[in-house]
Amino acid sequence: MKKWLIGLTLVLAACGSENGEPIDNGNDNAETMTEEPVNEASAVEEDEVDQVSASPLTLPSEITSGGDGSSVMRYERDGIVPHRIEIPAIGVDAIIEEVGLLPGGQMDEPTEMDEVAWYEGGYMPGEQGSAVLAGHVDSRTGPAIFIDLEKLEAGDEIIVTDEEGTEKVFVVQNSESYDRNDAPLQTIFGYSYRSQLNLITCTGEFNTEAGTHDERLVVYSVLKEDLN
Repeated sequence: MKKWLIGLTLVLAACGSENGEPIDNGNDNAETMTEEPVNEASAVEEDEVDQVSASPLTLPSEITSGGDGSSVMRYERDGIVPHRIEIPAIGVDAIIEEVGLLPGGQMDEPTEMDEVAWYEGGYMPGEQGSAVLAGHVDSRTGPAIFIDLEKLEAGDEIIVTDEEGTEKVFVVQNSESYDRNDAPLQTIFGYSYRSQLNLITCTGEFNTEAGTHDERLVVYSVLKEDLN
């Protein structure tokens, strides 16, 4: 089966408190993103979203796989529609909400600060490609679900479960922080021969003019069975 990225517009919106100002919790994280749909049952990925300002990043349509516009052969591997995420190392146990796109093209945000968003048009956790989950870092009233995401280390496990109880276990490989205007979109959202799960939130200084944090934290993980 062949699939390819068509064109990805990623918007990393504000990820602090609901009034556009960060809370004083000693840690910055949370986030928002968007993109355009792709083709077939698998798709591209996205991020989260907040309501303040957003900074668009566009992935050229040539970035299919090799960057020359050619399609890539992908082998069948079952993914799951994620319903719950557990990250024992940082005490995360949260419901995953399926979200679509807002009228402006941004990925919708979790309705609750203690939930995580998965774009239903993107890669499913467990299939080949980069599935992406996004969560807030804080709100006006305190920390949000991904407040401790930056504490994850290589070897920590991330467990994603569907409504039927099927589990996919991912192992953290590394984490990187990127300028919100210079994130490697192909790396974060693109196709991979391995089954990857990337978690995203905000980090860095809070930019009051932009109404968002200056950087995005991405935690990269790989399906455990791919490491054997």
